[in-house]
Amino acid sequence: MRHPTNTRLTAFAALVSTLLLAACASVTPPTESTLRQTCPSLAGQTVAAGEMGLPSGAATVGSARLVAAGNGLPEHCQVLGLIAARTANAEPIRFQLNLPIQWNGKALMYGGGGFNGLLISGLAPLRDAPAGLPVPLARGYATFGTDSGHDGAAYPTDPGKFALNDEMFENFAFASYKKVKDASTVLMQRYYQRKPAQQYYFGGSEGGREGLMLAQRFPQDFDGIVAVVPVIHWNGLFNGFINFTKPQFSGGVLGTAKTRLIANAVNSACDGLDGLADGVINNYLACPARFNVQTLRCPGGTDAGASCLSDAQIATFNGAYAPTVLPFAVANGLTTYPGRLFGGEIQPGEGIERWISDGTIPGTDAVTTQARGVVYGVSYARNVIARDPKLDVRQFDPATFRTRIQQVSALMDATDPDLGAFLRRGGKLIIRENTGDMAQSPLAGMQYFESVVARMGQANVERFLRLYVSPASSHGGTAVSLTTGTPVPTTADLLGTLDEWVANARAPDDVLIQVRNDTAAPFKTLASRPMCRYPNYPQFVSGDGLKAENFRCAGP
Repeated sequence: MRHPTNTRLTAFAALVSTLLLAACASVTPPTESTLRQTCPSLAGQTVAAGEMGLPSGAATVGSARLVAAGNGLPEHCQVLGLIAARTANAEPIRFQLNLPIQWNGKALMYGGGGFNGLLISGLAPLRDAPAGLPVPLARGYATFGTDSGHDGAAYPTDPGKFALNDEMFENFAFASYKKVKDASTVLMQRYYQRKPAQQYYFGGSEGGREGLMLAQRFPQDFDGIVAVVPVIHWNGLFNGFINFTKPQFSGGVLGTAKTRLIANAVNSACDGLDGLADGVINNYLACPARFNVQTLRCPGGTDAGASCLSDAQIATFNGAYAPTVLPFAVANGLTTYPGRLFGGEIQPGEGIERWISDGTIPGTDAVTTQARGVVYGVSYARNVIARDPKLDVRQFDPATFRTRIQQVSALMDATDPDLGAFLRRGGKLIIRENTGDMAQSPLAGMQYFESVVARMGQANVERFLRLYVSPASSHGGTAVSLTTGTPVPTTADLLGTLDEWVANARAPDDVLIQVRNDTAAPFKTLASRPMCRYPNYPQFVSGDGLKAENFRCAGP
Protein backbone atom coordinates (compact mmCIF):
# COMPACT_ATOMS: atom_id res chain seq x y z
CA MET A 1 0.00 0.00 0.00
CA ARG A 2 1.32 3.45 -0.93
CA HIS A 3 1.88 5.74 2.05
CA PRO A 4 -0.40 8.86 1.89
CA THR A 5 2.51 11.18 2.73
CA ASN A 6 4.54 9.78 -0.16
CA THR A 7 1.53 10.26 -2.43
CA ARG A 8 1.23 13.95 -1.44
CA LEU A 9 4.99 14.47 -1.91
CA THR A 10 4.88 12.82 -5.33
CA ALA A 11 1.96 14.98 -6.40
CA PHE A 12 3.71 18.12 -5.14
CA ALA A 13 6.91 17.21 -7.01
CA ALA A 14 4.92 16.64 -10.19
CA LEU A 15 3.24 20.05 -9.80
CA VAL A 16 6.60 21.78 -9.31
CA SER A 17 8.02 19.99 -12.35
CA THR A 18 5.04 21.04 -14.45
CA LEU A 19 5.37 24.67 -13.36
CA LEU A 20 9.08 24.69 -14.12
CA LEU A 21 8.50 23.24 -17.58
CA ALA A 22 5.80 25.79 -18.23
CA ALA A 23 8.11 28.59 -17.12
CA CYS A 24 10.87 27.34 -19.44
CA ALA A 25 8.42 27.05 -22.31
CA SER A 26 7.28 30.64 -21.77
CA VAL A 27 10.78 32.06 -22.36
CA THR A 28 10.77 33.85 -25.69
CA PRO A 29 13.65 32.64 -27.86
CA PRO A 30 16.09 35.41 -28.74
CA THR A 31 15.68 37.01 -32.14
CA GLU A 32 18.32 36.67 -34.84
CA SER A 33 19.29 40.28 -34.19
CA THR A 34 19.79 39.54 -30.51
CA LEU A 35 21.89 36.45 -31.31
CA ARG A 36 24.14 38.54 -33.51
CA GLN A 37 24.57 41.15 -30.82
CA THR A 38 25.18 38.73 -27.95
CA CYS A 39 27.68 36.48 -29.73
CA PRO A 40 30.80 38.46 -28.69
CA SER A 41 29.59 38.55 -25.07
CA LEU A 42 30.23 34.81 -24.78
CA ALA A 43 33.96 35.54 -24.78
CA GLY A 44 35.35 35.32 -21.29
CA GLN A 45 32.40 33.37 -19.93
CA THR A 46 33.09 30.31 -17.83
CA VAL A 47 31.35 27.03 -17.17
CA ALA A 48 32.06 25.94 -13.63
CA ALA A 49 33.61 22.56 -12.97
CA GLY A 50 30.46 21.58 -11.09
CA GLU A 51 28.37 22.02 -14.25
CA MET A 52 30.17 19.11 -15.89
CA GLY A 53 29.38 15.53 -15.06
CA LEU A 54 32.96 14.42 -14.37
CA PRO A 55 35.75 15.80 -12.18
CA SER A 56 37.08 18.70 -14.20
CA GLY A 57 38.62 22.11 -14.31
CA ALA A 58 36.42 25.00 -15.37
CA ALA A 59 35.71 25.74 -19.02
CA THR A 60 36.59 29.20 -20.29
CA VAL A 61 35.56 30.77 -23.61
CA GLY A 62 38.64 32.35 -25.13
CA SER A 63 36.93 33.93 -28.11
CA ALA A 64 33.49 34.31 -29.64
CA ARG A 65 32.98 36.01 -32.98
CA LEU A 66 30.20 36.38 -35.50
CA VAL A 67 31.10 34.74 -38.81
CA ALA A 68 29.33 35.88 -41.96
CA ALA A 69 27.75 33.34 -44.29
CA GLY A 70 30.04 32.02 -47.02
CA ASN A 71 31.86 28.97 -48.41
CA GLY A 72 28.87 26.74 -47.74
CA LEU A 73 28.56 27.84 -44.11
CA PRO A 74 25.73 29.92 -42.67
CA GLU A 75 26.06 32.95 -40.46
CA HIS A 76 27.11 31.67 -37.05
CA CYS A 77 28.76 32.47 -33.75
CA GLN A 78 32.10 30.67 -33.53
CA VAL A 79 33.21 29.88 -29.99
CA LEU A 80 36.68 28.65 -29.02
CA GLY A 81 37.30 27.47 -25.48
CA LEU A 82 39.48 25.53 -23.07
CA ILE A 83 38.66 23.18 -20.23
CA ALA A 84 41.36 23.48 -17.60
CA ALA A 85 43.36 20.44 -16.55
CA ARG A 86 43.07 19.06 -13.03
CA THR A 87 46.77 18.25 -12.66
CA ALA A 88 49.81 20.42 -13.20
CA ASN A 89 51.40 18.63 -16.15
CA ALA A 90 48.28 17.87 -18.19
CA GLU A 91 47.22 19.94 -21.19
CA PRO A 92 43.81 21.63 -21.32
CA ILE A 93 40.98 20.28 -23.47
CA ARG A 94 40.36 22.53 -26.45
CA PHE A 95 36.92 22.73 -28.05
CA GLN A 96 35.07 24.60 -30.77
CA LEU A 97 31.35 25.33 -30.74
CA ASN A 98 29.49 26.75 -33.74
CA LEU A 99 26.12 28.38 -33.06
CA PRO A 100 24.05 29.10 -36.19
CA ILE A 101 21.94 32.24 -36.14
CA GLN A 102 19.15 30.22 -37.77
CA TRP A 103 19.10 27.26 -35.39
CA ASN A 104 17.06 24.10 -35.90
CA GLY A 105 17.07 23.43 -32.15
CA LYS A 106 19.45 20.46 -32.44
CA ALA A 107 23.12 19.87 -31.64
CA LEU A 108 25.75 17.59 -33.16
CA MET A 109 29.09 16.56 -31.70
CA TYR A 110 31.77 15.46 -34.16
CA GLY A 111 34.17 12.66 -33.25
CA GLY A 112 37.93 12.52 -33.65
CA GLY A 113 40.34 10.14 -35.36
CA GLY A 114 43.58 8.23 -34.80
CA PHE A 115 45.20 9.35 -31.56
CA ASN A 116 43.31 12.66 -31.86
CA GLY A 117 45.31 15.75 -30.87
CA LEU A 118 43.74 17.91 -33.59
CA LEU A 119 40.92 20.31 -32.81
CA ILE A 120 37.77 19.08 -34.53
CA SER A 121 36.07 22.23 -35.78
CA GLY A 122 32.57 20.87 -36.46
CA LEU A 123 32.57 22.66 -39.82
CA ALA A 124 33.55 19.85 -42.21
CA PRO A 125 31.33 17.43 -44.13
CA LEU A 126 30.53 14.27 -42.22
CA ARG A 127 32.17 10.99 -43.18
CA ASP A 128 30.58 9.39 -46.23
CA ALA A 129 28.26 12.34 -46.88
CA PRO A 130 27.10 12.54 -50.51
CA ALA A 131 28.59 15.32 -52.61
CA GLY A 132 26.28 18.32 -52.56
CA LEU A 133 24.77 17.60 -49.16
CA PRO A 134 25.03 20.74 -46.97
CA VAL A 135 27.23 20.38 -43.90
CA PRO A 136 25.35 19.99 -40.59
CA LEU A 137 25.95 23.63 -39.57
CA ALA A 138 24.32 24.73 -42.82
CA ARG A 139 21.38 22.43 -42.01
CA GLY A 140 20.82 24.36 -38.80
CA TYR A 141 22.67 22.18 -36.30
CA ALA A 142 24.81 23.68 -33.58
CA THR A 143 28.04 21.73 -33.94
CA PHE A 144 31.04 21.13 -31.72
CA GLY A 145 34.22 19.10 -31.42
CA THR A 146 37.40 18.74 -29.38
CA ASP A 147 41.07 17.76 -29.57
CA SER A 148 40.44 15.29 -26.70
CA GLY A 149 42.89 17.06 -24.41
CA HIS A 150 46.28 17.15 -26.12
CA ASP A 151 48.02 18.83 -29.02
CA GLY A 152 49.20 16.17 -31.45
CA ALA A 153 51.58 18.61 -33.14
CA ALA A 154 53.86 18.13 -30.14
CA TYR A 155 54.30 14.43 -31.04
CA PRO A 156 54.67 14.36 -34.84
CA THR A 157 56.49 11.01 -35.04
CA ASP A 158 55.19 9.38 -31.87
CA PRO A 159 51.42 10.06 -31.74
CA GLY A 160 50.72 8.13 -28.54
CA LYS A 161 53.32 9.89 -26.41
CA PHE A 162 50.67 11.97 -24.63
CA ALA A 163 49.47 8.73 -22.97
CA LEU A 164 52.41 8.93 -20.57
CA ASN A 165 50.25 11.47 -18.71
CA ASP A 166 47.39 9.76 -16.87
CA GLU A 167 44.91 12.64 -17.05
CA MET A 168 45.54 13.22 -20.74
CA PHE A 169 45.07 9.54 -21.50
CA GLU A 170 41.82 9.43 -19.52
CA ASN A 171 40.62 12.48 -21.45
CA PHE A 172 41.43 10.67 -24.70
CA ALA A 173 39.70 7.50 -23.50
CA PHE A 174 36.38 9.06 -22.53
CA ALA A 175 36.46 12.09 -20.24
CA SER A 176 37.04 14.91 -22.74
CA TYR A 177 33.95 14.10 -24.80
CA LYS A 178 31.66 14.13 -21.77
CA LYS A 179 33.17 17.38 -20.48
CA VAL A 180 32.98 19.14 -23.85
CA LYS A 181 29.40 18.00 -24.37
CA ASP A 182 28.39 19.32 -20.96
CA ALA A 183 30.20 22.65 -21.38
CA SER A 184 28.79 23.12 -24.89
CA THR A 185 25.26 22.40 -23.68
CA VAL A 186 25.56 25.06 -20.97
CA LEU A 187 26.80 27.60 -23.51
CA MET A 188 24.01 26.73 -25.95
CA GLN A 189 21.43 27.19 -23.23
CA ARG A 190 22.85 30.60 -22.35
CA TYR A 191 22.96 31.71 -25.98
CA TYR A 192 19.62 30.38 -27.22
CA GLN A 193 17.83 30.48 -23.85
CA ARG A 194 17.00 26.80 -24.21
CA LYS A 195 18.74 23.45 -24.46
CA PRO A 196 18.85 21.47 -27.70
CA ALA A 197 15.74 19.41 -28.34
CA GLN A 198 17.99 16.65 -29.67
CA GLN A 199 21.67 15.94 -29.06
CA TYR A 200 23.47 13.82 -31.63
CA TYR A 201 26.95 12.40 -32.02
CA PHE A 202 28.64 11.39 -35.29
CA GLY A 203 32.13 9.89 -35.54
CA GLY A 204 34.22 7.38 -37.44
CA SER A 205 37.22 5.18 -36.62
CA GLU A 206 38.48 6.45 -33.23
CA GLY A 207 35.46 8.73 -33.38
CA GLY A 208 33.28 5.66 -33.86
CA ARG A 209 34.77 4.15 -30.72
CA GLU A 210 33.97 7.39 -28.93
CA GLY A 211 30.35 7.13 -30.04
CA LEU A 212 29.90 3.60 -28.72
CA MET A 213 31.72 4.51 -25.53
CA LEU A 214 29.32 7.43 -25.00
CA ALA A 215 26.32 5.13 -25.43
CA GLN A 216 27.82 2.73 -22.89
CA ARG A 217 29.25 5.13 -20.27
CA PHE A 218 26.96 8.14 -20.60
CA PRO A 219 23.65 6.79 -21.94
CA GLN A 220 21.65 9.87 -20.90
CA ASP A 221 23.73 12.35 -22.88
CA PHE A 222 22.84 11.72 -26.52
CA ASP A 223 19.55 11.04 -28.26
CA GLY A 224 21.21 9.50 -31.27
CA ILE A 225 24.67 8.26 -32.27
CA VAL A 226 26.27 7.29 -35.58
CA ALA A 227 29.44 5.19 -35.25
CA VAL A 228 31.24 4.55 -38.55
CA VAL A 229 34.01 1.90 -38.74
CA PRO A 230 34.36 2.12 -34.93
CA VAL A 231 37.59 0.96 -33.32
CA ILE A 232 35.59 -1.00 -30.76
CA HIS A 233 38.18 -3.41 -29.34
CA TRP A 234 41.01 -0.87 -29.24
CA ASN A 235 43.59 -3.00 -27.45
CA GLY A 236 43.00 -6.02 -29.62
CA LEU A 237 43.46 -3.92 -32.76
CA PHE A 238 46.67 -2.32 -31.53
CA ASN A 239 48.19 -5.64 -30.51
CA GLY A 240 47.33 -6.76 -34.02
CA PHE A 241 49.30 -3.81 -35.40
CA ILE A 242 52.32 -5.16 -33.53
CA ASN A 243 51.69 -8.67 -34.86
CA PHE A 244 52.01 -7.56 -38.48
CA THR A 245 54.86 -5.16 -37.72
CA LYS A 246 57.26 -7.70 -36.25
CA PRO A 247 57.68 -9.87 -39.41
CA GLN A 248 58.54 -6.76 -41.41
CA PHE A 249 61.84 -6.42 -39.57
CA SER A 250 63.00 -9.68 -41.14
CA GLY A 251 61.86 -9.70 -44.75
CA GLY A 252 58.11 -9.42 -44.36
CA VAL A 253 57.52 -6.04 -46.02
CA LEU A 254 54.80 -5.88 -48.68
CA GLY A 255 55.42 -3.36 -51.43
CA THR A 256 53.26 -2.34 -54.37
CA ALA A 257 53.89 -5.49 -56.40
CA LYS A 258 53.12 -7.84 -53.50
CA THR A 259 49.98 -5.90 -52.62
CA ARG A 260 48.80 -6.09 -56.23
CA LEU A 261 49.48 -9.84 -56.23
CA ILE A 262 47.28 -10.33 -53.16
CA ALA A 263 44.53 -8.06 -54.47
CA ASN A 264 44.36 -9.82 -57.85
CA ALA A 265 44.24 -13.25 -56.22
CA VAL A 266 41.45 -12.17 -53.86
CA ASN A 267 39.49 -10.63 -56.72
CA SER A 268 39.82 -13.77 -58.83
CA ALA A 269 38.52 -15.90 -55.98
CA CYS A 270 35.67 -13.69 -54.81
CA ASP A 271 34.54 -11.08 -57.35
CA GLY A 272 31.80 -13.20 -58.91
CA LEU A 273 30.27 -14.38 -55.63
CA ASP A 274 27.69 -11.57 -55.79
CA GLY A 275 26.60 -12.41 -59.34
CA LEU A 276 28.51 -9.55 -61.01
CA ALA A 277 32.16 -9.58 -62.08
CA ASP A 278 32.92 -5.88 -61.65
CA GLY A 279 36.06 -5.75 -59.50
CA VAL A 280 34.01 -5.21 -56.33
CA ILE A 281 33.62 -7.86 -53.63
CA ASN A 282 30.10 -7.55 -52.27
CA ASN A 283 29.65 -11.01 -50.76
CA TYR A 284 32.02 -10.24 -47.93
CA LEU A 285 31.27 -13.17 -45.61
CA ALA A 286 31.66 -15.81 -48.34
CA CYS A 287 35.05 -14.60 -49.55
CA PRO A 288 37.37 -15.77 -46.72
CA ALA A 289 36.58 -19.43 -47.40
CA ARG A 290 37.45 -18.99 -51.08
CA PHE A 291 40.94 -17.53 -50.63
CA ASN A 292 44.01 -19.20 -49.13
CA VAL A 293 47.16 -17.11 -48.96
CA GLN A 294 49.29 -20.26 -49.08
CA THR A 295 48.50 -20.54 -52.78
CA LEU A 296 50.75 -17.50 -53.25
CA ARG A 297 53.73 -18.96 -51.34
CA CYS A 298 57.09 -18.88 -53.06
CA PRO A 299 58.75 -22.28 -53.55
CA GLY A 300 60.66 -23.04 -50.39
CA GLY A 301 59.26 -19.92 -48.69
CA THR A 302 62.10 -17.69 -49.89
CA ASP A 303 61.26 -14.43 -51.67
CA ALA A 304 61.37 -14.99 -55.42
CA GLY A 305 60.00 -11.72 -56.74
CA ALA A 306 56.63 -10.18 -57.54
CA SER A 307 54.89 -13.45 -58.43
CA CYS A 308 54.79 -14.94 -54.93
CA LEU A 309 55.02 -14.30 -51.19
CA SER A 310 57.81 -15.41 -48.92
CA ASP A 311 57.10 -17.01 -45.54
CA ALA A 312 57.95 -13.73 -43.82
CA GLN A 313 55.52 -11.86 -46.08
CA ILE A 314 52.83 -14.43 -45.39
CA ALA A 315 53.47 -13.86 -41.68
CA THR A 316 52.83 -10.14 -42.21
CA PHE A 317 49.66 -10.97 -44.14
CA ASN A 318 48.47 -13.29 -41.37
CA GLY A 319 49.25 -10.66 -38.76
CA ALA A 320 46.61 -8.50 -40.44
CA TYR A 321 44.07 -11.05 -41.70
CA ALA A 322 44.19 -13.73 -38.98
CA PRO A 323 42.73 -13.16 -35.51
CA THR A 324 44.89 -11.57 -32.82
CA VAL A 325 44.72 -13.73 -29.69
CA LEU A 326 45.74 -12.31 -26.33
CA PRO A 327 47.01 -14.71 -23.64
CA PHE A 328 44.42 -13.38 -21.17
CA ALA A 329 40.98 -11.78 -21.14
CA VAL A 330 40.43 -8.03 -21.30
CA ALA A 331 37.28 -5.92 -20.80
CA ASN A 332 34.00 -7.84 -21.14
CA GLY A 333 35.85 -11.16 -21.28
CA LEU A 334 37.31 -10.78 -24.77
CA THR A 335 40.53 -12.55 -25.71
CA THR A 336 40.48 -12.30 -29.49
CA TYR A 337 40.39 -9.54 -32.07
CA PRO A 338 39.13 -10.71 -35.50
CA GLY A 339 41.13 -10.53 -38.70
CA ARG A 340 40.30 -8.27 -41.63
CA LEU A 341 37.96 -9.07 -44.50
CA PHE A 342 38.91 -8.96 -48.19
CA GLY A 343 38.43 -6.48 -50.99
CA GLY A 344 40.20 -3.35 -49.78
CA GLU A 345 43.79 -4.36 -50.51
CA ILE A 346 44.23 -1.62 -53.10
CA GLN A 347 42.24 1.57 -52.67
CA PRO A 348 43.35 5.14 -53.48
CA GLY A 349 45.03 6.55 -50.40
CA GLU A 350 44.07 3.51 -48.33
CA GLY A 351 44.66 -0.22 -48.55
CA ILE A 352 47.57 -2.38 -47.42
CA GLU A 353 50.28 0.15 -48.25
CA ARG A 354 48.75 2.84 -46.07
CA TRP A 355 47.82 0.69 -43.10
CA ILE A 356 49.88 -2.50 -43.02
CA SER A 357 53.13 -2.34 -45.01
CA ASP A 358 54.41 0.38 -47.31
CA GLY A 359 57.34 -1.65 -48.63
CA THR A 360 59.96 -0.24 -46.25
CA ILE A 361 61.58 -2.00 -43.31
CA PRO A 362 60.33 -0.45 -40.06
CA GLY A 363 62.82 1.50 -38.03
CA THR A 364 63.22 1.05 -34.32
CA ASP A 365 61.58 4.45 -33.94
CA ALA A 366 58.01 5.25 -35.00
CA VAL A 367 58.11 7.57 -38.02
CA THR A 368 55.20 8.98 -39.95
CA THR A 369 56.52 7.82 -43.33
CA GLN A 370 55.84 4.20 -42.45
CA ALA A 371 52.49 2.45 -42.73
CA ARG A 372 50.02 3.91 -40.27
CA GLY A 373 49.47 0.64 -38.41
CA VAL A 374 53.22 0.26 -37.87
CA VAL A 375 53.48 3.76 -36.41
CA TYR A 376 50.43 3.25 -34.21
CA GLY A 377 51.55 -0.17 -32.98
CA VAL A 378 55.03 1.01 -32.00
CA SER A 379 53.69 4.12 -30.28
CA TYR A 380 51.05 2.08 -28.42
CA ALA A 381 53.57 -0.47 -27.18
CA ARG A 382 55.97 2.17 -25.93
CA ASN A 383 53.80 4.90 -24.53
CA VAL A 384 50.44 3.38 -23.66
CA ILE A 385 51.52 -0.01 -22.36
CA ALA A 386 55.23 -0.26 -21.49
CA ARG A 387 55.47 3.49 -20.79
CA ASP A 388 59.05 3.22 -22.00
CA PRO A 389 59.81 5.48 -25.01
CA LYS A 390 62.94 3.38 -25.73
CA LEU A 391 61.16 0.03 -25.96
CA ASP A 392 62.13 -2.09 -28.97
CA VAL A 393 58.78 -3.30 -30.34
CA ARG A 394 60.40 -6.53 -31.53
CA GLN A 395 60.68 -7.52 -27.86
CA PHE A 396 57.09 -6.62 -26.97
CA ASP A 397 55.15 -9.49 -25.37
CA PRO A 398 51.60 -8.77 -24.14
CA ALA A 399 51.94 -11.44 -21.45
CA THR A 400 54.61 -9.29 -19.79
CA PHE A 401 52.17 -6.36 -19.55
CA ARG A 402 48.97 -8.14 -18.61
CA THR A 403 48.01 -5.77 -15.78
CA ARG A 404 48.59 -2.62 -17.82
CA ILE A 405 46.78 -3.93 -20.90
CA GLN A 406 43.79 -4.83 -18.77
CA GLN A 407 43.83 -1.37 -17.18
CA VAL A 408 43.93 0.27 -20.60
CA SER A 409 41.19 -2.02 -21.88
CA ALA A 410 38.92 -0.93 -19.02
CA LEU A 411 39.45 2.67 -20.10
CA MET A 412 39.44 2.35 -23.88
CA ASP A 413 37.59 -0.68 -25.18
CA ALA A 414 33.98 0.09 -26.15
CA THR A 415 32.88 -3.54 -26.03
CA ASP A 416 30.18 -3.52 -23.32
CA PRO A 417 27.11 -5.20 -24.88
CA ASP A 418 24.70 -3.89 -22.26
CA LEU A 419 23.08 -0.84 -23.87
CA GLY A 420 19.95 -1.16 -21.78
CA ALA A 421 20.21 2.30 -20.22
CA PHE A 422 20.67 3.88 -23.66
CA LEU A 423 17.59 2.02 -24.92
CA ARG A 424 15.49 3.00 -21.92
CA ARG A 425 16.22 6.70 -22.41
CA GLY A 426 15.07 6.38 -26.05
CA GLY A 427 18.50 6.52 -27.67
CA LYS A 428 19.07 5.37 -31.25
CA LEU A 429 22.34 3.96 -32.60
CA ILE A 430 23.49 3.41 -36.18
CA ILE A 431 26.75 1.55 -36.87
CA ARG A 432 28.35 1.34 -40.30
CA GLU A 433 31.13 -1.10 -41.17
CA ASN A 434 33.20 -1.06 -44.38
CA THR A 435 34.38 -4.46 -45.57
CA GLY A 436 37.38 -3.09 -47.49
CA ASP A 437 38.73 -1.56 -44.27
CA MET A 438 42.46 -2.26 -43.87
CA ALA A 439 42.82 -0.07 -40.76
CA GLN A 440 40.62 -2.23 -38.54
CA SER A 441 38.44 -5.29 -38.82
CA PRO A 442 34.78 -4.81 -39.78
CA LEU A 443 34.19 -8.17 -38.13
CA ALA A 444 34.77 -6.46 -34.78
CA GLY A 445 31.65 -4.37 -35.32
CA MET A 446 29.69 -7.39 -36.51
CA GLN A 447 30.73 -9.42 -33.48
CA TYR A 448 29.85 -6.52 -31.18
CA PHE A 449 26.40 -6.29 -32.76
CA GLU A 450 25.89 -10.00 -32.19
CA SER A 451 26.99 -9.62 -28.56
CA VAL A 452 24.37 -6.89 -28.05
CA VAL A 453 21.69 -9.15 -29.55
CA ALA A 454 22.80 -12.01 -27.29
CA ARG A 455 22.66 -9.74 -24.23
CA MET A 456 19.49 -7.77 -24.95
CA GLY A 457 17.47 -9.91 -27.35
CA GLN A 458 16.64 -9.31 -31.00
CA ALA A 459 13.32 -7.59 -30.28
CA ASN A 460 14.95 -4.98 -28.06
CA VAL A 461 17.82 -4.42 -30.47
CA GLU A 462 15.32 -3.82 -33.25
CA ARG A 463 13.97 -0.88 -31.27
CA PHE A 464 17.18 1.14 -31.21
CA LEU A 465 20.15 -0.32 -33.15
CA ARG A 466 21.01 -0.80 -36.82
CA LEU A 467 24.21 -2.18 -38.36
CA TYR A 468 24.77 -1.46 -42.04
CA VAL A 469 27.62 -2.86 -44.12
CA SER A 470 29.24 -1.10 -47.07
CA PRO A 471 31.06 -3.71 -49.18
CA ALA A 472 34.53 -2.88 -50.53
CA SER A 473 34.57 0.54 -48.84
CA SER A 474 37.92 1.50 -47.36
CA HIS A 475 38.47 2.83 -43.85
CA GLY A 476 37.99 6.33 -45.18
CA GLY A 477 34.78 5.30 -46.94
CA THR A 478 35.86 5.28 -50.59
CA ALA A 479 36.14 2.38 -53.02
CA VAL A 480 37.01 1.78 -56.65
CA SER A 481 36.68 -1.26 -58.88
CA LEU A 482 39.89 -3.27 -58.88
CA THR A 483 39.50 -4.04 -62.57
CA THR A 484 38.31 -0.71 -64.00
CA GLY A 485 39.24 1.89 -61.38
CA THR A 486 35.67 3.22 -61.48
CA PRO A 487 34.54 4.75 -58.15
CA VAL A 488 31.93 2.70 -56.31
CA PRO A 489 28.85 4.35 -54.72
CA THR A 490 29.64 4.54 -51.00
CA THR A 491 28.01 7.73 -49.67
CA ALA A 492 24.77 8.10 -47.70
CA ASP A 493 23.20 10.64 -45.36
CA LEU A 494 23.32 8.78 -42.04
CA LEU A 495 22.72 11.93 -39.99
CA GLY A 496 19.43 12.48 -41.83
CA THR A 497 18.52 8.84 -41.27
CA LEU A 498 19.29 9.14 -37.56
CA ASP A 499 17.35 12.37 -37.18
CA GLU A 500 14.28 10.86 -38.83
CA TRP A 501 14.46 7.96 -36.39
CA VAL A 502 14.89 10.12 -33.28
CA ALA A 503 12.80 13.19 -34.06
CA ASN A 504 10.07 11.64 -36.21
CA ALA A 505 10.02 8.01 -35.00
CA ARG A 506 10.69 6.78 -38.54
CA ALA A 507 12.84 3.68 -38.21
CA PRO A 508 15.52 3.29 -40.89
CA ASP A 509 14.80 1.04 -43.83
CA ASP A 510 16.51 -2.34 -44.03
CA VAL A 511 18.19 -1.07 -47.19
CA LEU A 512 19.82 2.34 -47.50
CA ILE A 513 20.90 3.63 -50.90
CA GLN A 514 24.52 4.62 -51.35
CA VAL A 515 25.24 7.03 -54.17
CA ARG A 516 28.11 8.45 -56.17
CA ASN A 517 27.28 12.03 -57.05
CA ASP A 518 28.98 14.38 -59.43
CA THR A 519 31.29 16.63 -57.42
CA ALA A 520 30.02 19.79 -59.14
CA ALA A 521 26.56 21.35 -59.01
CA PRO A 522 23.88 20.17 -59.51
CA PHE A 523 25.55 17.06 -58.01
CA LYS A 524 23.82 14.59 -60.30
CA THR A 525 23.73 11.00 -59.06
CA LEU A 526 26.00 8.97 -61.35
CA ALA A 527 25.65 5.57 -59.72
CA SER A 528 23.91 3.90 -56.78
CA ARG A 529 24.11 0.66 -54.84
CA PRO A 530 22.23 -0.72 -51.82
CA MET A 531 23.80 -0.75 -48.36
CA CYS A 532 22.22 -3.68 -46.57
CA ARG A 533 21.69 -4.44 -42.93
CA TYR A 534 24.09 -6.99 -41.54
CA PRO A 535 24.49 -9.84 -42.44
CA ASN A 536 23.01 -9.24 -45.90
CA TYR A 537 24.96 -8.09 -48.96
CA PRO A 538 24.10 -6.57 -52.37
CA GLN A 539 23.47 -9.42 -54.81
CA PHE A 540 23.25 -8.48 -58.47
CA VAL A 541 20.04 -9.49 -60.26
CA SER A 542 20.22 -8.11 -63.79
CA GLY A 543 20.55 -4.92 -65.81
CA ASP A 544 22.83 -1.96 -65.18
CA GLY A 545 25.32 -2.64 -62.39
CA LEU A 546 25.45 1.09 -61.60
CA LYS A 547 21.84 1.23 -60.40
CA ALA A 548 20.72 0.14 -56.94
CA GLU A 549 17.40 -1.21 -58.19
CA ASN A 550 19.24 -3.95 -60.05
CA PHE A 551 20.50 -5.49 -56.78
CA ARG A 552 18.76 -7.15 -53.89
CA CYS A 553 19.95 -7.62 -50.34
CA ALA A 554 20.66 -11.32 -49.93
CA GLY A 555 21.62 -13.42 -46.93
CA PRO A 556 25.10 -14.90 -46.59
